[in-house]
Amino acid sequence: MKRGDRVPEKVVEGPSLEDIQQEWAIKLKLLPEDLTLEVLKRPNFFSSQWKVRLIWNDHELQTPVQTSSQASWDGTKYVLTLGEGVKRIIPFNQVGEIWVNGSLEEKPFSPNLEDQVEFYPKTKTGHLTWDLIVRFQGLSVVAKVRHEPSGHFILPRDLPAGEEVDLAQCASWVAIPGQGEFWDEGRLNADLEQLKIVHGQRDGIWSEILAVQGVGEVSIAEATLPVPCQHAQLEDFVGVLQVVPENSEESVDFFASKVPLVKEGAVLARKIPGKAGVPGMDVHGKVLPAASFKDFNFRLKKNVRLSNDGLEVIAECDGQPIRLDEKAYMVENVYVLHNDVDLTTGSIEFPGDVFIDGNVQDGLHIIAGGKIEIRGSVSHAEVRAEKGAKIQQNLIGGKVVVGEKFVVRSQLLRNVSELRDQLCLCLRQTVELIESAGDSNLKPGQFLKLVMEKRFSQLPKFTSNVKNFVLDHKNDEMVTEGLIVSLRTANHFLEGLGPLEPQSLPFLQKVTQALGKFVETMSLEIPEKLNFVVSYVQGATIKCGGSLECRKGIYNSDIQVEGDLKIESVCRGGKIFTEGNVYIRELGGSEVSSTFVQISSSSRLTVAYCHPNVIIAVGKEIIRIEEAYRNLVIYREKGRVEVEKIRANPL
Repeated sequence: MKRGDRVPEKVVEGPSLEDIQQEWAIKLKLLPEDLTLEVLKRPNFFSSQWKVRLIWNDHELQTPVQTSSQASWDGTKYVLTLGEGVKRIIPFNQVGEIWVNGSLEEKPFSPNLEDQVEFYPKTKTGHLTWDLIVRFQGLSVVAKVRHEPSGHFILPRDLPAGEEVDLAQCASWVAIPGQGEFWDEGRLNADLEQLKIVHGQRDGIWSEILAVQGVGEVSIAEATLPVPCQHAQLEDFVGVLQVVPENSEESVDFFASKVPLVKEGAVLARKIPGKAGVPGMDVHGKVLPAASFKDFNFRLKKNVRLSNDGLEVIAECDGQPIRLDEKAYMVENVYVLHNDVDLTTGSIEFPGDVFIDGNVQDGLHIIAGGKIEIRGSVSHAEVRAEKGAKIQQNLIGGKVVVGEKFVVRSQLLRNVSELRDQLCLCLRQTVELIESAGDSNLKPGQFLKLVMEKRFSQLPKFTSNVKNFVLDHKNDEMVTEGLIVSLRTANHFLEGLGPLEPQSLPFLQKVTQALGKFVETMSLEIPEKLNFVVSYVQGATIKCGGSLECRKGIYNSDIQVEGDLKIESVCRGGKIFTEGNVYIRELGGSEVSSTFVQISSSSRLTVAYCHPNVIIAVGKEIIRIEEAYRNLVIYREKGRVEVEKIRANPL
């Protein structure tokens, strides 16, 4: 409705004639004297309101339209006079409250021209307090400060013109003198005196406290720490970085083996003398003594001597330096490294024993013809030891092969034995089928093809895999030319149309005899001392020709052990294949992927506590563990798998 179309009179009610005149003068954008009030009903016993008819002149409506909005402060609140173009008001509770016609508005709304809009700004009385805390037994004092300044929000008299009034944009903060609890610097000094803080007070702490907005922490005092002594230090010169001349066209292969050897007269180690420390003082004035420095003496083994000043260990012959323990040195044909195996040292390939007094980093390898001992951890690296291995800490990812010759031979014996058994069974069933068929037009090869398709469909692929495995390890002295010829013959007559050839059946029978003879004559004696000891394993592949002992736990790893297996803690996830006896303290887990353990027919599995979701194979017989058991024992006796177990109480 246009302004000129308004009816020049209106019936309204109010508590008094003066209030009605003032209120409607504001709403109609008129002066109070331009309004005429015609009393229609006076206050009475039933109502305290005046009822009047408002009358004004038409020409007074032609006054200019007010497009801007104004805010008038009456001492407790702002009264908003909205311009003609205002279509939306956006409250903001952080700066104050908007009341419309006596009702609180918390969400954006569209005002009417007649609405009485009031803004009550927020006022903060403010405070500045703190808690002093002595930490670390007198090494520091901090103040947990709570600081909120005093002030309130105000509105400008003239609000921004436009269709929208946003209180968050219009209101501004004005600081006022503190009205709440405000502690001063004297209070701080008194608190410090009460706590007996006499040393280490920082400069400018009062300014830092005043600068805190909201809640914050300010360091008040700090102890003077003792200057530590310098213990006598050991410099080790084993494994010097290989240097390539700048004009060399060859690139440095950081992953290559770099076994360092020393010449006679080389310095293997040097002692740096120690120094005494300086005492300190805590915030209470208590003296903090400095530790006395530690000295040491070298212990010399064979082929080393001390320099004239007694500070250096010098090699007396060419060879591989060895550090037996912290301060003992010798030179011998054993590779000893007192650092991590990393890009600086490169990978290690050594014909004898290898000792690493550190970690083995990603992507590197250690190959030893003897034993390997690693005092640190191995992460995503390859470790191969022919006579045994020990990792004192963790094995994460990567691959470990211990006694590879025995691993290969054990796998070879299993593969050939399995192939012989399957081939014997296949040929026997073929002969039985031929005999039961009587006079048949089918040839022997056709019977063989039929039996393979129905019951031995995987035999050709398995034969090919065994042949390839033997060819990959043909340099092993156990692999004979006769074995290779037998496997190639079997592969020829089992794949494709081979079974249909006239000579397939007699040739495969000869192959079975040859494989049986190989299995009977092949002797596999694993040394008793061939073992692998590790602390913790996760996500790794392990092949051990002897026994395996894990002291903490194995998680999600593939384990192949030719001897006994002992896990003193937890084994969860992954697969385990072993030919010996097995002891595991805790096996599997209800919230992890299934754990698979396969033992041979002569093995014995003992588990102190077994979770559900575990699969155990004894030979070809599968046992699924569906609930938790204690003292689980599985073994084969008189051709039958025995399972001893005690149902565990729910955890």
